[in-house]
This record gives sequence, C-alpha cells and structure tokens, in this order.
Amino acid sequence: MENKGALESTSQLVAHLLREIESALRDVLLPVATDASDQDVNRQGKSWKDVAKEILQNLKDKVQGCLQEVEKINSAISVIDPYSQITEERDTLRNVREEITQILRKIEDELDYIESSSHKKQIKKILQALDIDENAPEAKAWFELAERLHSVAHRRRLERPRPAEEVRDLWKNSQILLEVVISGIRERLFLKWFPILDDLLTRPQPTKKDIKRLANEIPNNAVMRGYFFERLDNPKWLKPLWKRGFFRHPPEPVRSDEEGTIRFPPWPEARYLARMAEYKPELVAQIIQEMLDTDNVAVHSDLLDAVLRMPPDVSVQLADKVKRWAESPHSPLAEKCGQLIAHWAKGGKTDEALEIASVLLDVLPDRQRAEEDGEGPYQLPTKPRARFDDWHYRQILKQHYSELVQVAGLPALELLCDLLEKAVRLSLNRKEGEGPEDYSYIWRPAIEDHAQNLGHTVKDALVAAVRDTAVILVQSGKASVEQVIETLENRRWKVLQRIALHVLRIFADQAISLVAARLTDWRFFDDPHVWHEYVLLLRECFGKLTEEDRQTILGWISAGPNIEEFKKQREKRTGSPPTEEEITRYCELWQRNRLAWIGLDGLPEEWQERYQVLVKKHGEPEHPEFISYSRSWIGPVSPKTAEELKAMSVEEIVEFLKTWMPPRDIFGEPSPEGLGRELSSVVMEDPARFATAAQSFQGLDPTYVRALIFGLHESLKQQKTFDWASVLQLCQWVVEQPREIPGRQVKHMDADPDWGWTRKAIADLLSTGFEDRPGTIPIDLREKVWRVLQPLTDDPEPTPEYEKKYGGTNMDPATLSINTTRGAAIHAVVRYALWVRRYFEKQSSQGQPERGLAEMPEVREVLNAHLDVSQEPSLAIRAVYGQWFPWLVLLDTQWAREKAGQIFPLDEQEQAYFDAAWNTYVAFCRPYNDVFEILRDQYYHAVHRVGSHENDSGLLADPDIRLAEHLMEFYWRGKLGLDDPLLSAFWKKASDDLRAHALGFVGRALMNTTDPTEILERLKMLWEARLEVAKQAPANHMKEMSAFGWWFVSGKFKVSWAITQLVEALHIARKAELDHMVVEKLSEVAVEYPLKAMQCLKLMVEGDYEGWNIYTWREHLRKILGVALQNPSVREEAESVINYLGSRGYLEFRDLLP
Repeated sequence: MENKGALESTSQLVAHLLREIESALRDVLLPVATDASDQDVNRQGKSWKDVAKEILQNLKDKVQGCLQEVEKINSAISVIDPYSQITEERDTLRNVREEITQILRKIEDELDYIESSSHKKQIKKILQALDIDENAPEAKAWFELAERLHSVAHRRRLERPRPAEEVRDLWKNSQILLEVVISGIRERLFLKWFPILDDLLTRPQPTKKDIKRLANEIPNNAVMRGYFFERLDNPKWLKPLWKRGFFRHPPEPVRSDEEGTIRFPPWPEARYLARMAEYKPELVAQIIQEMLDTDNVAVHSDLLDAVLRMPPDVSVQLADKVKRWAESPHSPLAEKCGQLIAHWAKGGKTDEALEIASVLLDVLPDRQRAEEDGEGPYQLPTKPRARFDDWHYRQILKQHYSELVQVAGLPALELLCDLLEKAVRLSLNRKEGEGPEDYSYIWRPAIEDHAQNLGHTVKDALVAAVRDTAVILVQSGKASVEQVIETLENRRWKVLQRIALHVLRIFADQAISLVAARLTDWRFFDDPHVWHEYVLLLRECFGKLTEEDRQTILGWISAGPNIEEFKKQREKRTGSPPTEEEITRYCELWQRNRLAWIGLDGLPEEWQERYQVLVKKHGEPEHPEFISYSRSWIGPVSPKTAEELKAMSVEEIVEFLKTWMPPRDIFGEPSPEGLGRELSSVVMEDPARFATAAQSFQGLDPTYVRALIFGLHESLKQQKTFDWASVLQLCQWVVEQPREIPGRQVKHMDADPDWGWTRKAIADLLSTGFEDRPGTIPIDLREKVWRVLQPLTDDPEPTPEYEKKYGGTNMDPATLSINTTRGAAIHAVVRYALWVRRYFEKQSSQGQPERGLAEMPEVREVLNAHLDVSQEPSLAIRAVYGQWFPWLVLLDTQWAREKAGQIFPLDEQEQAYFDAAWNTYVAFCRPYNDVFEILRDQYYHAVHRVGSHENDSGLLADPDIRLAEHLMEFYWRGKLGLDDPLLSAFWKKASDDLRAHALGFVGRALMNTTDPTEILERLKMLWEARLEVAKQAPANHMKEMSAFGWWFVSGKFKVSWAITQLVEALHIARKAELDHMVVEKLSEVAVEYPLKAMQCLKLMVEGDYEGWNIYTWREHLRKILGVALQNPSVREEAESVINYLGSRGYLEFRDLLP
C-alpha cells in the first residue's frame, strides 16, 4: 500500500481482498455470535432479508426482460422503415425504456440498502459477542469497511480507477480491526465452534451444506482441524472432503534460520486417512497419489500408516511416493518403511519391496569425507553411513528384511552384497579402494557374532545381514549351498570370501567337496585377510578330509614359513637382520600356531607329540584363530597384590621395592606405578606402621616414595593419625634431592619421570596436616615443617611454558595452582600461617594474635616475594592470593590493605593478574564486610569489566554472576545503599540476564531465610526501583522482571504487595521464574485476590509461547479458573482465559464452562 509507483488498478485489487476478508470474518463469526432463536427466518429456514432480496432480484430480472423486449421492438421498427414517421410510437417506446431503467436503478439501490443494512446488523451481533462497544475505534472501522468496500472495489463502467490513497486508510483500519477481532475470537468465542464440530461429527452422511459449513464457518487452524479429524471415524466423509480439497495441501516443515531448528507440524487429516485406509483403501490411495508433495516427515509417517493398512495390491500404486519418503534421515520413518518392505513381500510384491529396500538401506559417504585432491587419495579416514541411525538400520535388517529374503531368494542376497561392497568401497581411500583387500580382519575380526567385534557400524550390520541371509536361503531351500557360495565368491572383496567360508562351515556336510577345495588352496591357507574363518573351517572339518588332503595341509605346516620374507620384514622394521635364534623361534611359533588351528585332538598321533613339544617350549598359544586379539587395559598392574603386601613387614616391602625389576617393553605387565598404587592402599589402611619407618624409604625410586606420601595423605582424610617426625625427615630428604634425575627414562604412566610428583605430594600432605583435625602436625615441629615447605615454594613448576600449554582455556589459574608443585606449596603456606595463628590464639589472653604476620616473618617473606611479577610471573600463583584473600585479611589486616593493590592491580597493563586473582576470589569467597572495605575500588573496577568474560570458557565460575551475588549480599546487609554509585554502576552495566540473576539470587536467599522482617522494606525499595526503571524500557528488562517469581513464591512479603508487584512484572516479562510454583501460589491466594490472580494467570498463559509450561500448571490452573468462575466480578476474565487456552489446544478446561 505504500508503493507510490503501483498501478492505479491495484486499489481495486486491494479493496477486493479486504472485502473478501471482511466477508469471511462475518461468515465464520456469525454462526457462533448469533443464537438460533435470535435469527429472523421463515418457514423454509431463510431469513426475511434473504427473501426480500430474492423478490427484488426476481423483479429486476423480469424488468430486465421487458427492457430487452422493448429494444427488440425498437430495432424491428428501424429495420422495417428506417425513415418511418411513426414518431409517436417510437417516443412511447423510448419513454418506456427510460422508466424501466429508472426502476432497475431503484431496485439496485434497494438491494445495496438491504445488503448494507444486513451487514451492519451482522457486525453488531459479532461486536456484541466479542464485547466490543459499537463506538469503539475498531467497531467504527468495521462499519466503514462494510459501507465503503463495495463502492471502492468495483469500477463503474469506464470511470478512472480509485486512487490508492482512497484505499490506504481502509487498509490500515482493517489491520487494526483484524488484530482486535482475532484477539476477541481467542478470548471470547473460540470454544463456541466446538458444538458445531460436535454436531458435524454426528452426521452419518455429510451433505454439501455440511462440507461447506466445515470449510467456510470453522476457523482453519490446527486446534480445530485436530479436534475434528482426530474424532472423525466415518469413511463416508472421505470423498466429499477430498472433492472439497481438504487433503490437497499437507503442511511443510517450519524452519527457523535464526534458531537453526526445524519443526514438523502434525496434519490431523493424514491421521484420519490412516484410519480410513482400512475401510476405503482404493480411495485413500487415490487421495494420497494426488496429494501435493511435502518434506514434512510427520505427514509422511501418518501416510505410511495408511499405506501399511492397505492391501499390497492397492498400496504398491504409491511405490514412487514411498521411495521418496524412504530417503528421510528420520529413524521412525525408516522403521515404518522397513515394515512396508515386509508387508509387500508377504503380499507377493517382491520387486517393489526390493526397490524400497535399495533406497532405504542405501549406504552414503561420510559427511566429513575430504574432497579428492588431484590424483591423490582421500586424506581422512572415512565412515560410510546409513540415512538414519545405525541401531535402526540393524533392526530393519533383522526384523523386516528377513521377510523379504524368504520370498525373494537370491535377489535379496545380491542386493545386500551390493550394499556391503559399496560400504567397503566408501570406507577406503581411492588407492585402497580397488580391492580385494578390505582390512575386514581389523574392523570385523569374526564373521560370526563375537566379543572381538567391537564395531556397530553400517558395515558390521551388512556383514551380519549378508551372513544371515545366506544361511536362511540354504536352510529354507530357496537356494543351494553351491548357489550361495558362487554368489558370494563372485564378489570382489575379502569380507565376502570370509562369509563364504563361514557358510561352508555351517553346511559342511552338504558341500564337503567345496570345503576340501578351499582348505587345500594355499591362497586361503596363507591369506591373513581370511585367517579367522579359514581356521574355524579347518578345525571343524580337518577330520572330514581325505588322507591326501590332510597330508597336504600338514606338509605346508612342516615346511614352515617363508624365512626370507621374515628376514626382509624384520630388517625393514628394526634396521638389522634377525639372529639365528630369532629365526628358529619364529619358525617354531609359526608351526605351533598352525597346529593349534587344527587342535590337539584333531592331529595325528605323531603330530600331537610335535605340537606338545612346541607348547612346552613356548607355552600355549592364545586365541590362535585370530590374527590379533584385543584386550582391555584397566590400568597399571602390580607384581604384588595389596593382600600380599599387608602380609609383609615394612622392611620386607622396602627390600622388595629395591630389588624388583619390572619387565621391559611388555604392555600390560607389572610396573612401578602399579606396585605404587597397591602400596598406597596398604599405607592408607595402616599409616602408623609406615610412618614410623618412613626414613627407610630414602633411596627408593621416586614412584614408591610418592606412593608412601600419598597413602599417608589419604589416611589423614580418613581421620587417622601417625607420628610426623620420621615422615618429615623423609620429606626433608626428598626436597634436598635434585629435582631431575640424570639419564632417567621411563614410559609414561609406568613410573615417575623425576622427583617433581613426589614434591607435589609432599605439599598436599602438609596442607592437610595443617588443618584442625585429627592427625594435625604438632606445633613443636614448626621449624622442621618450614624447612620442608619453603624449598617447595621455589619449585620451577609451573614454568611459563607449562602455564601456556595447560592454562588459558584448558584450565583456569585456580585449578592450575592446585595441580602444580609451586602452586600447591603456596596454598600450603597460607594454611601453615593459619595453623600457627591457631596456636597463638590458644596462647594469647586476648584470644587472637596481635602482631599478625610479624609473628610469622617466614610467611610474610614468601608472600611478598611471590607478589613480585619480575620474580613470580605465574597467574596460577596470583590466583592463590585471590582464593585466600579473606584469610590474609584475618591473618594481617594491615598487610592485606597494603598489598590489595598488588594482588588485584587496577593498571590495565596488569589486567591478567587482576583477572587471575579477582576471578578466583569471587568464585571461592563469600562476601565479607571487612574485606569489602579494603576492596571497594576493586569491586568498582570489576563492575566496569562486566561483560568482558562472556567468551571465556576456561573460567571456574562466571565472575560477573558471582560479583552480582556479592553486591546483592552487601545491599541486603546495608553495606550498600540503593543509590550507592557502585550499585548504580552495576545496574547500568549489567545485561538483562545478569540483572535477572541478581534479583533471583535475592529471591533464593529469601526462601532460605527464616526471619527477614528487618530487611523486607529495604528489599521492597530495591524491587520498586528496578520496576520503575523497567517500565521505561520494558523490552530491555524482561528477564530481570521475570526474576520476581522467586520473591513471590518466597512467601515473605504481604500477599497484597507481592501479587500487585507480580502483575506489574508480568505485564513486562509475560513470564516468571519458578513459574510452576508461582501458579501454585496463585491458586492458594485466588479466593482472597481473584482479580489479580486471574490477571497474573492470563499474562503467564499468554507468555508461554511454546506451551510447555502450561502442561505443568494444569492442576493449579483448573483450581484458579474454578474459583474465578464462581466469582461474578472475574467470571468473564476466567471464560476469556478458558477460550484462549482452547485456542492453544488445551481443551480440557471446556468442561468448566456452563
């Protein structure tokens, strides 16, 4: 309408559109706005307006006929005598024509008047039903539309088209009208259509009028359609509905590019078709055939239900559509396509079933597969995939495809072989993809089901399907063993040859000649790709072979392996040729394993003796039927169990630790780490025994010393005690050792690489020993403890390189500090200071030390040193200061005040150090009043940095959220006033989410506070201030206002104030946090505050756009609505909400209405 260059005739087009919309509104609304008793009708059921219009129309037609006759007479006179002088007769005819024309104009004006009068009466009825005053702007707009649209929409003869400006106002008014009317429909009239639908559902044979009524008088929305078609079980409606076009246009998926989602709207019409397919299969098939295509899988699913209920002879007409549906990636749809394959197979439609199976079970390339680079191969490993998930793929093959196999025979096997070959080809790169090697012995070690088959891929599923299909065909007589083996062996890939060998093993007695031919074929005997299946076939059938064939195989074993090839491969791998001893060992192991293929009991007597000699020399072969066998690794292994170590004295254990040598380069064998773990568990159970003898561990491998320290540490956590003196002497010895051990080389996780891990374990042990618990370190060992602890504070870990590698987004500074030696040591220093302070507290008459860190100069020296960035650049160490800052204030307030600027520097160049300390501080520490006085500037700095951490995923906790919680606690306590610049800056800087969290935090605190009376007025002032701000820009404060839900359900405020504020909040937010509890609370106060309860309920129902929450409110919703309906002052409001709920599909509240 705003296009200035539009054609002038556009005004007629728009006017026609508005006229149709206005007419449709009256057609749909009038039946529910007017009671039957209110309608002015005659005996034939027609309104008197319609009768009058019919009479006038008939009169107009007759007068029009007379006029035509006059024209004929006039024309005839002219033909007979163009120059006739009979002027009197001609003048009479002319006068008659003019009079008739005037009569016609009067009739048209009368018809227009009747139409206009009828429109106004209809509109008044509808406005009354919608509770809209006739003088309201939207009512006047409707009257104007009814009066003007007819004249604007029609162009009289050759007059110029109406200017666009004349229609523009009508267009704007119509938009206002539609918004108000649609809202009124949802809240006033919606449920009034359901009696009409119920009436239609009772019709055994629908008439044209019924179909027209359903099409024109019922709103075309999902709720109405769902109600009608879910309840319609009459097949006689099918054809009339189809002819009217009800099944022509299924809904398309609804995509949201912004959210990256896709929704598949249900189509109740399709579910009706599915139910009717059982009664009218041919008609339903025709309807589906003529239906427009859609990508909506919800529709496809229902239509497949319909197809499954049809006889196969009928449903195969839809094969082309089904093939398109079978391309869907959605598993439930695939399952139904699988059922259809079986359904058609049982009905003799094997060709069609195979076509669907070829589409449904097709194998697709890996989505991540790299594009081919020139002539080179694909670079990335690939994983062929099904259209849908692998589990459903296997289930369809097992449960449904087997039905097709029983009917189709060998073609069903051929299709599966095609699919398996495609899967193999797609899993290899271009160079490897020529075959026949497919490396199936790696990805499918056994053709039969076996624990070694760890994969659950499409290839695995197809291997099992080909295997089982081949067996079924032979067992059912659909194919002979020879036919099946020929089908499999005509294929290129080794995996199909392996399946052929598997089938021969199962049906060996029916095809012994085929078995013998393959067992005596050197290519099979020497092929690692078919190893497993050849071995099983040989073991089972060796005794069934002729003597000549058995001697052939034994002769190959006697001849031994290809020595030259072994030499060549060994030299290529190691750079040096094998020794004679190694060659002999290789030959003997090769022969032992091949004889094991046959098995001791299957061998001739002389060969049994030979095999037993080899076994005695080299041991029994493990799993000789596999070329390689996978084992699970469950962790380091110990040469001694915990029980064995418990039975030994400490001296015996130490001696064993000194002398035991782990095996070299053997995976899964005992290691020092495994032995250390067992030792730790034994120490933890009886720490006193080992603590006393701790010095005897000096000189042992670092792995074992660390195990002892760790065991003692774990025992402290279990409240156990031990003598610290000997333990500290061992720790002193450790820290005196060079950290690195020259020339030491160990495998990862087999043993400690140096003394670093032991030093870290000592720091952790001391930290726990400083705590006020059983087993704490005696204060008289203070000097010895410090001699151990102080060197650890200078440990090189973490280095800048270490911090760069493991810190950043990988690990926050606080976490890094407890996982490094120096970090753990600085933590221990603070705990050491608190340990000393507890002692002074007990000794001091005032109950607390007076000199602070002056009493512990060693601590002050370390803390000062590690605040020097030139000496200590680590962010992890700075995080320790942040985590312990409240306790540093406790230890020495003056020192903490002086060092606060160093610990939390405000200089932009040192921002990383501020973040490391501050983020750790707010994450770990509660807000303390005395600390706030020291850190007010830092709090202000943090407020100005709100929002700067949004993309930092490596943080231990969101510092902005924790800052908000601190500020709310300070306000709660009165440390911050409502107008404090710090708090004002926070509200201004914070996002809607963060402000919502702040107010929600207060609400949660209220719920956990038993007597908050003294601070309620302060909190009310806070809320009312935030509400006033939100009213100025509602869209920017919706989440913040929704947080009032916490305040409301806390039950701490007077209900009158709380529910009034909730109404205000909901007007802005349209939802509340803890919505289910808010609605429950509303149900409790609805009797006393019915109007406000209904206002809140209406706003929350309208705000639940997705409709998920309404489901959880249903019980309390019903209670509130029931109370409101009994109260005349809010009954209309309740009825409005019930209608609105019905428009959203929640029809369960209809029964509340009278």
